[in-house]
Amino acid sequence: MLIKDVIRDREPYSVNPSTTVQQVAEFMAARNIGAVCVVDDEGKLLGVFSERDVMNRVVVQRRDPNLLKVGEVTSELRAVIRCDETPHQALERMELIGTRHLPVVDDERWVGMLSIRDLLRVELSEQGDELKLLHEYISQ
Repeated sequence: MLIKDVIRDREPYSVNPSTTVQQVAEFMAARNIGAVCVVDDEGKLLGVFSERDVMNRVVVQRRDPNLLKVGEVTSELRAVIRCDETPHQALERMELIGTRHLPVVDDERWVGMLSIRDLLRVELSEQGDELKLLHEYISQ
């Protein structure tokens, strides 16, 4: 399984850097997502804005989310995962940089976001398949 398979049926959520933090927080809450990619008008990936950014760069610093643009408080882009890489590679990269989200790129084009939750689903599915095969083997 490759990353492109994991995100295949998912709508890629992104926001523009000129959107207010309040609007982005509402966008994330409505979709029950913990992070969103910040993409410019040309589709270039600029960074990731997460719940931790809201907490550390807005709330704790007592900045007004209605006036603050998300582009001003977006985390720098530290890593991405390519569509042709594996969930195991994604998990290693997340662990290495200490994040729960990775933007997904196809060549240089941004195509979506991968979360640790996605990787847990893959792992559980694979374990379920393995248990089923073992059960069938034992039953024969």
